[in-house]
Amino acid sequence: MGEMLGILLLGAIGWAFWQQRRQAELAWQYMRRYCQHHDLQLLSLARTHRALGHKPLRLLTYYQFEFSSDGDSHYQGQLCMQGLHVAGVELPPHRLPS
Repeated sequence: MGEMLGILLLGAIGWAFWQQRRQAELAWQYMRRYCQHHDLQLLSLARTHRALGHKPLRLLTYYQFEFSSDGDSHYQGQLCMQGLHVAGVELPPHRLPS
């Protein structure tokens, strides 16, 4: 019985890792398209933390990304994802591309 629980636990850990990698890939693709649409250059993307959201109760994953609007300066924004769906994007004030 203990071996079966060990196999199930190992399977659950593998599945969670695979879902996390899938979410990170979707976040990268979304931010790349978002930046292209707004004439911005995406520089980097990294997961920062997870948190519980309220109303409704849900698990949120936050990513921090760096972007440039003019090629010289860079800014940091935040992407929030709920599972495999984008829950929101926050951009700081930045120079508009000319």
